[in-house]
Amino acid sequence: MTTQKTMTAKEKKAELIKGFRNNSDIENFYRFVHENNLRVEAKVLMQTILDSISSKRKSKKNLQ
Repeated sequence: MTTQKTMTAKEKKAELIKGFRNNSDIENFYRFVHENNLRVEAKVLMQTILDSISSKRKSKKNLQ
């Protein structure tokens, strides 16, 4: 019998993502980007961050 307290890794990750998007700092960032027409710059910034994170994950997987 499973309870609601036990969550799978995917469910935990989904909760974190939902919480991340509802964070007031993130909302303010989105508003700032929209109001100042900085979509292209924000996309480049986010892509750079994602590339950096993914390269670190790949290097960790290769070491194991």
